[in-house]
Amino acid sequence: MILPLLFTTTCLFSQNIQLHYDFGRLEDGTKRNYFVGTLELFRPDTLGYTFLFADFEFNSPDRPRGVSLGYFEIARNFYMPWFRNNKTFRELGFHIEYNDGSVIYEIDSVVYGENLRNSWLAGVEYPFRLGDFTLNTMLLYKYIRGSSGADFQLTFVWYHSLFNNKITLSGYADIWTQNDFYKNPDEKIFVLYGEPQVWFNINSHLSVGSEFRISKNFVFGSERIEVFPTLGMKWQF
Repeated sequence: MILPLLFTTTCLFSQNIQLHYDFGRLEDGTKRNYFVGTLELFRPDTLGYTFLFADFEFNSPDRPRGVSLGYFEIARNFYMPWFRNNKTFRELGFHIEYNDGSVIYEIDSVVYGENLRNSWLAGVEYPFRLGDFTLNTMLLYKYIRGSSGADFQLTFVWYHSLFNNKITLSGYADIWTQNDFYKNPDEKIFVLYGEPQVWFNINSHLSVGSEFRISKNFVFGSERIEVFPTLGMKWQF
C-alpha cells in the first residue's frame, strides 16, 4: 500500500500525519466508530526515493480505547540508470517493499492477539501520464508468510491537485493473490484494498477531507465488497 505523496512534484521532502474517524459498518451491522491515525514520509534522492507509511487503529477492548492494530510499510524505489536516456522508459524503477503489523481483538469477552502475515515485495513501477494526471503503476512479486506458491500484486497510486491546489484527489488501490487462509487454505483468492481520498486544503499545512476504505476478501469473515467512509484531518510538515 504505497500512498499518494509519491507524485508531489513541488516538494522534495514530504511528511504528514492524519487522524480519521471511521464510521463504517461491518457486514453484520456492527459499527466501526473509532479513530485511525496515519503517518506518511516520502524522501527522494539521486537514486530514487524512500517511503514509509504507518497506520494505527484505536479500537482496543479497553476503555479509553488504545491501539488495536498497528501496521507499517517501508518501500524503496531505485531508478534504472540504463534507461535514464530512453525517453519512453527513463522513469522505470525497481521497487522493493516490506509490510508487517499486529492486531488485537475481542470475541465473546475474550481478547486475542496475533501478528499480521508479513510480506516482502519486489518488482517494477512506472508512471503513466494522462495530461497533467499521473497514475503510478507497480507490478510486484509478493512473498506472504504462510502462503504457498507464487503471489503477485498490482498497485495503482494517484495524486492530483485542482483549483490552484485547493482540492487534492489522492489514493491507491492494491490487487493481489494469496491463499485463502481462513476458509480454503490450499486455494488462491484475489484480494482488493484501496483508499481513495479527497482533501480540502485550508493552507499549506492543514487539510480536512475524507477517505473511503474499499476492500474485497480483506476484512475477516466478510464475503462482500466493503466500503468504510471516514472524516479526517491532515497536517503537512
